[in-house]
Amino acid sequence: MPDATAREAIWSRYIPEHTIAGVDLDVLVNASDGLTPADIEYAARRASQEALASSLRQQHVDIASRSGALSTDDYLEALRATRTTVSEETAREFDEDVEMIARL
Repeated sequence: MPDATAREAIWSRYIPEHTIAGVDLDVLVNASDGLTPADIEYAARRASQEALASSLRQQHVDIASRSGALSTDDYLEALRATRTTVSEETAREFDEDVEMIARL
């Protein structure tokens, strides 16, 4: 499971450049603790897709010129709709395996 530094890097990779300045990465990093990189990517892409769908419904096709760029809340909403792909038990077992192998 990615640590906070890795989660920040993952979020930074998937949040568009024109949006990232208005997003609180620390909030997203904390909210995505326990998620895999794929889970975080899914949430980031879902937020973008929801914004595009909303824009199209409002007939504002050019999403890049939207005055209201994606916000931290948009990403948090996408996170709430994201299910973890690794259970706590599996993550714990993996950590135990890593610890045991590191001792060898």
